[in-house]
Amino acid sequence: MFYGTRITFGLQSWQVVQTDGGSASLRIGGSWRLEEGAKRAGVSSVTPEYRLAREDDNSLVYDWTGADEVTEKTWEATVRLPRGGLYRLETCLDAVSAETSEHWRFRGDIRTHIGAGDVFAMAGQSNAAGYGKGVAPDPPDVMVHVLRNSGKWDMAAHPLNDATDAPDCPNAPMGQTGTSPFISFGREYAGFTGAPVGLIACAQGGSSISMWDTRQGGRLNRNMISKIQRAGGAKAVLWYQGCADASAQNAPLYAERFKYMVGETRRALETDIPYYTFQLNRYDAPHDHDAWNAIRQIQLDLSREMDGVYLLPTSGMELGDEIHNSSRASVMLGRQLARLICLGEEAPRAGKISARGSEIHIQITGLAGELQKQCGQRPEECFRARDERGIIALTQVTHGPDSIRLTLARKAEGDVFVSCDMEEAPFAAPFRDSVTSLPVVPFYDVKAD
Repeated sequence: MFYGTRITFGLQSWQVVQTDGGSASLRIGGSWRLEEGAKRAGVSSVTPEYRLAREDDNSLVYDWTGADEVTEKTWEATVRLPRGGLYRLETCLDAVSAETSEHWRFRGDIRTHIGAGDVFAMAGQSNAAGYGKGVAPDPPDVMVHVLRNSGKWDMAAHPLNDATDAPDCPNAPMGQTGTSPFISFGREYAGFTGAPVGLIACAQGGSSISMWDTRQGGRLNRNMISKIQRAGGAKAVLWYQGCADASAQNAPLYAERFKYMVGETRRALETDIPYYTFQLNRYDAPHDHDAWNAIRQIQLDLSREMDGVYLLPTSGMELGDEIHNSSRASVMLGRQLARLICLGEEAPRAGKISARGSEIHIQITGLAGELQKQCGQRPEECFRARDERGIIALTQVTHGPDSIRLTLARKAEGDVFVSCDMEEAPFAAPFRDSVTSLPVVPFYDVKAD
């Protein structure tokens, strides 16, 4: 028969709790029952207690502490976790002998591998859910944990988005998922911060942004908000989506829908939670050039216009099939995302674009080093210029440390528009930052001065 203390809510093994100001706190509780022999011997007081220990060396963070709310059968306590870990939380039932005043500490539940660090929601469609194929070193790490669709915390291992014990979870996959960027991200992020990382599986393959818009049902966004709230908060949303909206019908609505989704999420969570977004990569089965271009440009514009929205380009990354990043690409993207968040390492972008006669000059901003051409790339295939007469052929593309010059086959007439890495399957980005290796962010039909 049960006696001692049980934890019935508030904390799981492998859980990562979002910190605020160097620590985290959460409300836990459960039930308790005194051992029959102790009752017969007589006790003067009975108190459910808990303590916190470090798992790396077994040292105590703090010793036995009494629960702050106790009834005849239940107990509750607010547990404090300093940023870091991993920790072990132990409970016991402290009974004081009525005869000798001796403390008899009876057994209690424990929770292991607990972290206090940063929690991230993985949201969007298939490249966020993880459909990567192929072999790439991306092992589990004890500092990276995941809240799976089953509602259980675990050490993170691919696939992060799975259907085990989750038949009613709105983002449970229909098919078999694979690798994503987020274990690599968590491992790199934990290396920078020294604190555990928690990942929340929220993405669903094939989902359009309307499925994240609460005006149109928005079941996936409601699901994500609920998961974040149950987890005790999150540091940021990691958003990789847009393929499903790359159509003539949906692309014009994307910016407004994204803005509404972000606003609704922030209102529900009562915090200006940041969104770190991935710009679309390639699609090797072209169907709508203009819409694919438009989504990429909208994603770039949103990162410029909205506070707390950031952009990571994915151009040039290897595909594992016609539309999903390979496992090798996922590992690289995860590392780049961690560097963006921790170091502010943003990709270079086009600044001022000037058209004069038969030349176009593109100033590149945000470089950590110099522009560097990738070996084997044909940059004239990666840029496009058009004017009122139509597309202008490029005869040469040259670059300096922080600028690109397009030489045109004829003199431009009227308004001039410039694109870089356009359409679904562009040539892999020709220019990168020599220090960060990040490509120049693709852009579409930007008007030249």
